Amino acid sequence: MPSQVATMTSPEIEARQSASGMRPSLPAVLFYGYFTYITVEILLFPLSLRERALVVVLNLLACATLLMLERNAASHRSRFLAVVRDWLPCILILVAYREAGLLFVPDPSHRLDSVFIRWDEMILGNSWVTSVLAVGFPWLQRYLEFAYFLCYPVVPLGVATLYLTRQGNRAGTDGDATPVSAGRYSSPVEHYWTAVLMAALTCYVLFPLFPLTPPRELFHDLPGPGGASGLRGLNHWLLNRYAVGASLFPSGHVASATAAALAIRRYAPRAGLVFLLVAASITVATVYGRYHYAADALAGAAVGLLAFIAAEHFTRRSSSSKPWPNTGGS
Repeated sequence: MPSQVATMTSPEIEARQSASGMRPSLPAVLFYGYFTYITVEILLFPLSLRERALVVVLNLLACATLLMLERNAASHRSRFLAVVRDWLPCILILVAYREAGLLFVPDPSHRLDSVFIRWDEMILGNSWVTSVLAVGFPWLQRYLEFAYFLCYPVVPLGVATLYLTRQGNRAGTDGDATPVSAGRYSSPVEHYWTAVLMAALTCYVLFPLFPLTPPRELFHDLPGPGGASGLRGLNHWLLNRYAVGASLFPSGHVASATAAALAIRRYAPRAGLVFLLVAASITVATVYGRYHYAADALAGAAVGLLAFIAAEHFTRRSSSSKPWPNTGGS
């Protein structure tokens, strides 16, 4: 494949760009599909007319904005809009999360909770786990609360890392849009968002199927020594204000952090190691702090891994989307 790329003439490259130029990128396709799914579900779900109208309007605006940015990318008109295109998913992924919460119906019998709680009791009540928590007290507990807090900025920090490591605009091996497979152009930012969105949106689609109560509302203590800290209070404040009041299975935080770390590792190996440590810490912290069940966290890590593998496949093999344009790398 590299030899074929090297022998391509400029007109050939331009012809391939124009042939795929108006095809949406993979992250845009994922958002189009998700917002269409949510719109259909909302219209069938027993919600107020105001809530339905708000969701429909938000989704139409989101899709229209994405379409405008896709057209800008095809024509390479505005560098500023190209940068907006790289960062817009940070906002849309929050919209997607909140809309998924509208479809959640709590289960007052807590049947699934009772199963997951038993698994957590076996893990957190293990003598080895309690010994580690005792030896690490209080710094280990503080670190885990800090690690959980990182689940909020970790995804946008991944985009920032690609920019800071001059990967934000690279596609292929040089600084411009270079074909990486027949009829296919890609960039680290597109690959990154493909992995993260596959992970997060999968969790949001599955969310209403598994009615779980956040374990922190069912458990009234923490494993090991110590109690609530100031940082834990901040985490609870954020959850009480902005979360949807349920526990996702699989964990969206763990899934997106895992996918983000693996994607960063692909392009910036040293930074990727840091992100992998953060993703692993978030996974442990969600269980320790009773923010998620252990089953949520493990399933989330598996979804993140599978999403990264799928993103690798699609960004290398698919010929159905175009490159993200030159943005923050130069």
